[in-house]
Amino acid sequence: MESLTFSIALLILLLNSFAFSLNSDTDKNALISFKNSITSDTIAILSTNWSQNTSVCNWIGVSCGLKHGRVTALNLSRYDLAGTVAPHVGNLTFLRYLDISSNSFVGMLPFELSKLRRLKVMNLGTNSFTGEIPKWLGSLPQLEELYLYNNSFLGKIPSSLFNNSKLQTLQILHLSSNKLSGSIPHVIFNVSSLREIRIRNNSLSGRLPIDMCNNIPNIKLLALSQNQLEGQIPSNIWKCTHLEKLSLSLNNFSGSIPREIGRLSMLAELYLGYNSGFQGSIPICQNLQELYLHNNKFTGLIPLNIWKCKNLEILNLNINNLSGNIPHTIGNMSMLRELGLVLNHFTGLIPPNIWKCKNLEILELGLNNFSGNIPRTIGNMSMLRGLGLAWNHFTGGSAAAEHGGDGVQLVGGHVSGGGGFQGGVVEKRVKDELGRLDLEF
Repeated sequence: MESLTFSIALLILLLNSFAFSLNSDTDKNALISFKNSITSDTIAILSTNWSQNTSVCNWIGVSCGLKHGRVTALNLSRYDLAGTVAPHVGNLTFLRYLDISSNSFVGMLPFELSKLRRLKVMNLGTNSFTGEIPKWLGSLPQLEELYLYNNSFLGKIPSSLFNNSKLQTLQILHLSSNKLSGSIPHVIFNVSSLREIRIRNNSLSGRLPIDMCNNIPNIKLLALSQNQLEGQIPSNIWKCTHLEKLSLSLNNFSGSIPREIGRLSMLAELYLGYNSGFQGSIPICQNLQELYLHNNKFTGLIPLNIWKCKNLEILNLNINNLSGNIPHTIGNMSMLRELGLVLNHFTGLIPPNIWKCKNLEILELGLNNFSGNIPRTIGNMSMLRGLGLAWNHFTGGSAAAEHGGDGVQLVGGHVSGGGGFQGGVVEKRVKDELGRLDLEF
């Protein structure tokens, strides 16, 4: 009896050993096929390190699980690789993390990758992949993060990517800088697990659904800038209660910014510049750190409460139809780093207590109707590196000269210029603003 028990135990051990060897060979063969599909390995990572005489778990970029020794992660980001993705990668069935971003991979994604049922993170960003976004991505039941940015994917965003109820695990969707067109699928706003949606710099059109924020309570970042979206910002935006960053710049949005946006207590960055013309009143969000409303059609006065936002670091209202003056309460904005009021209809004096904005780096007031003397106290602002005062009605000399070589740049080159302005100055401002959009997430 004892002999039979021992024999059975030995057989099980041998079968497990055989299965382990077979599975290890499956992973190794998959990775060798991946290596063979590489057409350029400039820094010779794969050609010198990925040797068949060593365990795959010792190869650069490869991680294995402790229990079964199976490949669980493949991280080859920024290795200057070129080629296609071999279909055999789909045989890495224990893979949880795949990152081949910032390389030069080309072609379409093979269907066999749909077998990666344990995959949680797929990062293929900054390559040259083409074709439509595969529908089979919606069948990966554990996918949490999907990065396809900076490629050449085209066509519509497939609704089937979000129709699978199992894909309620998806938290980050990054499709920016591709060639996507059509409208944003409504179902994307039903994936309650989403925390970040980035689809900027494409050719998307249509309107945002009026119930956009009804079913994405966890969303923290929504970046849809540089598309062709139109219509108004949905008034239920306040239901995205965890929203921290909202970017809708460079679209065709219009109408008034909903007052409800002021209820977003966690909103820190708001980018609404370069649209068809937002108008009406400027929203007030007490915890805002960065507010970009440039190149719109705002009129009237800046709400006094804006000047009381002590957390505000950047206020960009360039190229609107705003008027009034800068109140003395600007001295309370101790965190302010950039103030842009170029090409509006502001009047009055620059408050002498502006020097209290000790973190101010950029002060752009050109192409307005400011008058009086330029406060000497500007010379006390040690952080100031850009000062634009051109085309106003100032009298006296430039306070910038009193910096005595501290590196301040007088933007525009003039501190007075009557009420006129040159088209070249405006053109330069537009180019500067467009360049800044690259800094948006």
